[in-house]
Amino acid sequence: MIIDRPGPGPHRITIVADGRPIETLADLPPLRNRLLFVGLNPSPVSVQAGHYHQGRLGRTFWRRLMTATILPPGTPVEAADDALAAAGHGITDLLKLPTPRDVATDGELTAGVGPLWQKIAIWRPGAIVFIYKRAAEIAAGRPTDERWGQLSGVALAGRPCFLMPGPYAPRAEVDAGLNLLRNLAAALPRE
Repeated sequence: MIIDRPGPGPHRITIVADGRPIETLADLPPLRNRLLFVGLNPSPVSVQAGHYHQGRLGRTFWRRLMTATILPPGTPVEAADDALAAAGHGITDLLKLPTPRDVATDGELTAGVGPLWQKIAIWRPGAIVFIYKRAAEIAAGRPTDERWGQLSGVALAGRPCFLMPGPYAPRAEVDAGLNLLRNLAAALPRE
C-alpha cells in the first residue's frame, strides 16, 4: 500500500508490467516532513538482496548518508534502507523495473514522474533529494545547471528539491554537498 510504513526488509514486491510479474523493491515512504530520496530504478543485485542501493555506487550513497549523519555511523550497508526508514526518511525510484545499468529511456523514466508527484502529495515529505542528476532533470522536465544542492525553481507538489553530489564528484564538492544535506535534515520540522 502506498501509505504503509515498512518494517525491516527485505523490501521485495511483485508488480505487473506488460502483463507479466516483475520482482522489484517496494517504496519506503517517509514520515511527514522528513526527506524523500529518489533514484532512477533498482538494480537486479539490489532486488535480489531485497534492499535499496546494494551495488558499488549504491553503497557509496549509503556511506555518504552516514557521513551526513542522516544515518548513524556504522550502519550496516546491507540494510541501510531499514535504518533510513527507522529515522523517518523514505526512498523510491522513478522507474520500478530493475535493470543492471542506467539503460532506461527518458520516456520510461518520465512515465514515473506522475506517480512520484502522487507519492509526494500523499507522503508530504519536507524535501525531495535526488540521488542522481538524471532523475532530477527528468522530474524537473528540463536540464538543471546545479551539480548538487538546491535545484533552482524546482519544487514537486510544493516541496523543495535537492540534488546529491554525483558519484564521481570531487571530494570538496562531496563534502560541501553532504554538509548541506546534514543542515537540511537538521532544519526539518519535527512533529
